[in-house]
Amino acid sequence: MVFKEEHIDWNTNAGRRLDALTCRLPPSPRFEINIFGSAPLQMLVESNFVSEDIDLFATEPEWENLERLVEEHHWSKGQTDFYIQVCDPLAFRSTSDWRVRAIEVERNGHLLRIVHPWDVLVSKLQRLEEKDLDAFRKVIERTGHPTESEFLRHLQKAVDLYRPKFDEESHRGDMMANTRILWRTLWGRDIDPRAEIIRPAVERVNRAHSDFDPTLKDRLAEVRAKYRPA
Repeated sequence: MVFKEEHIDWNTNAGRRLDALTCRLPPSPRFEINIFGSAPLQMLVESNFVSEDIDLFATEPEWENLERLVEEHHWSKGQTDFYIQVCDPLAFRSTSDWRVRAIEVERNGHLLRIVHPWDVLVSKLQRLEEKDLDAFRKVIERTGHPTESEFLRHLQKAVDLYRPKFDEESHRGDMMANTRILWRTLWGRDIDPRAEIIRPAVERVNRAHSDFDPTLKDRLAEVRAKYRPA
């Protein structure tokens, strides 16, 4: 499902706060700000979607500068009821190609990159509290998508999220268990994530590698040797 710039509702709490933020950013350097969490759902799907904050991160090296500016304008957590959470870029984990679907829009001289709702849902699946299940229900109720088959294919693009976690990632949810809960809740059946998500994704990667020309490595070495400085 395609979302475009014209689908953005700037009259939402998130839209107005982001407008205010870009107005107060210095004109140079140009910031690239990525918006994830519930704000994209509010701006693109349902204006009444409840969210107490805007999760975002900036392209480095502007990240720390953005955090400082947000605090100076009293938009950080603890400074206002509806706050801006400036996150580390590593905080957002979703499909491998989420940037392809993100909606990019220029606002007051800065670039806002709003994560596609389906990729927001993938990130919420890692936690899957009741409010995250509500987000799934709201998106499907409002748009009719994703269907079961659509979300199966979409999760295959996030297959790395199903890999075993590092010990330091114990706070992250269990993707296998959460996927099973989601399927029983939304589509009323049991799912085998390994058979229906992981294996098909790995097979696609293997097929891509099988098309690799085995002589390419030797040919590349010959080219490098030919043009190596004397």
